[in-house]
Amino acid sequence: MFKKFSFFNRAFLRNAFLLILSPKLFFNHGHIPPKNHKIPNCFFGLSLTIEDLIEDPIGVVEMCRQHKIRDVTLLIPSNRISEFSATFMEDLIGHDIKFNLKLVLINEEDIYLQWRELLDLTLLGYQAHIASIEIEMTSFTRKALHKFLNIWTMTFNIARLKKIKVAGPSIPSFSPFFNDMVFKLLKDKYQLPDIHTINLTNEMDKEPELIYANFLIPKFGKLFKFNLIKKLALVQRIAESFNIKTIYGAIELKRHEITSYTLRAISLLIASGRLTKLYVPYRNVEGILFLVDRMEGMTYLGSLFHDASFEIHHFKNEKEQMHAIWARDDKTLNPENFYHIEDIYSAKIFDSHGDIIDRNEFKITDTPIYLVWRSMDPITFIDTPKALDLNVTHIMALS
Repeated sequence: MFKKFSFFNRAFLRNAFLLILSPKLFFNHGHIPPKNHKIPNCFFGLSLTIEDLIEDPIGVVEMCRQHKIRDVTLLIPSNRISEFSATFMEDLIGHDIKFNLKLVLINEEDIYLQWRELLDLTLLGYQAHIASIEIEMTSFTRKALHKFLNIWTMTFNIARLKKIKVAGPSIPSFSPFFNDMVFKLLKDKYQLPDIHTINLTNEMDKEPELIYANFLIPKFGKLFKFNLIKKLALVQRIAESFNIKTIYGAIELKRHEITSYTLRAISLLIASGRLTKLYVPYRNVEGILFLVDRMEGMTYLGSLFHDASFEIHHFKNEKEQMHAIWARDDKTLNPENFYHIEDIYSAKIFDSHGDIIDRNEFKITDTPIYLVWRSMDPITFIDTPKALDLNVTHIMALS
């Protein structure tokens, strides 16, 4: 990590050291999702690439209609600005969709005039439909930082003139330490974003529940129990210390597929209570759409076990309650180790694609499954899971 930030080592390390010494870094059980918070309505948005808009505009419209999606991000890579047309939005405008224009700075070419021209043309005819303009920083050289600040200043001034919100910096490395430093630079320029955005794509490449062995420095992650949940909590604290109250997350696909890690991470992102909105990709998202249709407006009641080799997360609304459950470390577990047989038979059980599973055949693996009961049904959980030596702590009783 030090190599990434070597161009301003002294400034970055000084800032990181001050953050380590600050109260922001200390949480009681910060690695565990907080209980009893409501998932926002319209929590999910859609990330659309230029290919999506060109190749399948009808499919995009139909997905938004079927799944009641009202927010989309239009991804505009800095080397493809000339390929983007504001008319891509026309098919969606009649469906009460709000747009976020997202410039992704993927190289160090000078695109200042191109981006300004695109903004001028888009805001001339489509301003009423633009909810925010976002800049994503993807490189960590000195030149890339200066380019980001230059583009940000121009975008910020136009957005303020047009009364449109500004979002960013959406740094893919998801480093709270770097976010804190960028916020300080923007604060000095009186150009802090209205919405803090974070790119969570890299978090999909590892088991999202894991405590990181290293976080900034060796063994630091384990010492402070940093995992995805605690990183989100720290990012929220940092943002709020700059008076930024709204945090959007985004997931983009690297390999054009949804993995078990992706679905596990999304359940944890929902459970974290730190995000106001989560943008998900358009293609190959069957498992995500099951969550999109069910989770908005539910209350997260908590994680049923902590510090175990499996995860069970409890969600509930007026109509139904749901457990998202999976094993870690490539284990395969018998559901009767956790649930009484009568509760298994009273549940509807869905696989990671949202398809019904036969109650007599399913197992708990590293890919999430979902058990759904009526909201009023009492679920009598087995207090100590059978036939497992898991050294489980902090068991949460079901109400």
